[in-house]
Amino acid sequence: MPYFVPRRTYWPTTEWQVCEPRAVGFRSDPLVRIQAYIDEYLPGLHALLVVRHGKLAFERYYQGFHQGSLHSISSATKSFIGALIGVALAQGKIESLDQHMLDFFPEIAAQEHDPRKQVITLRHLLSLQTGFSEEYPHEFWREILRSALQRPMAEPPGQRFFYDNLSVDILAGVIERVTGMHVAEFADQTLFQTLGIWRDEDTRFAWKQEGMGPHTWHGDALWDEKDGYPWKVNGQGNSTGSFGAHFTAREMAKLGFLYLNGGQWDGAQIIPEEYVEESTREQSSGGPPVNARYGYLWWIEQVHNLHAFFASGYGGKYIYVVPALDLVVVTAASVEQARKDNEQHNRIRAMIPDFIVPALSGEG
Repeated sequence: MPYFVPRRTYWPTTEWQVCEPRAVGFRSDPLVRIQAYIDEYLPGLHALLVVRHGKLAFERYYQGFHQGSLHSISSATKSFIGALIGVALAQGKIESLDQHMLDFFPEIAAQEHDPRKQVITLRHLLSLQTGFSEEYPHEFWREILRSALQRPMAEPPGQRFFYDNLSVDILAGVIERVTGMHVAEFADQTLFQTLGIWRDEDTRFAWKQEGMGPHTWHGDALWDEKDGYPWKVNGQGNSTGSFGAHFTAREMAKLGFLYLNGGQWDGAQIIPEEYVEESTREQSSGGPPVNARYGYLWWIEQVHNLHAFFASGYGGKYIYVVPALDLVVVTAASVEQARKDNEQHNRIRAMIPDFIVPALSGEG
């Protein structure tokens, strides 16, 4: 079970408090060595942030990126979808994770006769153990949600993990059904306003304002030309679920900090603590592409024999949490460089056990 930290004296809703690494227990030498490692092995790294005891102890940007840069977080978007399911639970819009998937889509349920599909629950979707066929439907992008729901089954749910983007798109559809809002709008009006994400007015329609400085934009799907949220939409105008969200590195760290604190933010329980615990402990043995165990839209592993969980996006976009160390690490990186270097994501993740955790006094 994850370790949750004591009551906080401040919350980074407006700004992160910044301190020297030594002030929160880091020895300086490994953090100096990490820069040499980055220079030699990680030309595609865009950002590295380390938060300990709620304070930003290390913050570096590379290749022209800066504090205000928005990053496509690719599949790390899935963990934000998981958080929004938790918000909907807290608000009573979802009654239970044991609700059946087809209950939210009666128009599909009326046509569905496979008993295996009828028993798929939200838990199965969140843990990517639905039993759906792994084969993508023909031209699924024309109507993603319907295509995802109408896929044939390969086996009963709950038996096997496979990394299924379309299951997360179904969860995005559930959020829209129970809230009456697109995912990005629900996120903005609930979770993000609470955490202080997308506070800058220039965030809206940011992809049209290149003068703000270097950003990375996901190459697939469409932009929200109506409300201007930096979260991509599909051909039906609905927020993508499996990818497509864009945040600054400091904003990415806020999701990790929320989960580090058991779903609590500044005295309010934003996500049920039990849901956070279930999300960040092993629900399946997991597998590719990250090759770690899996919770509810979070990856799970041990680092220096300590429980850790993390959101992962293509090429090395990480929100990495080690509860026992009161530690959050965030990285952002180049997709283009990742396509040239298949090991970029592994080298970025390796910084945590090889440099960051050992840099803590008494660790490693």
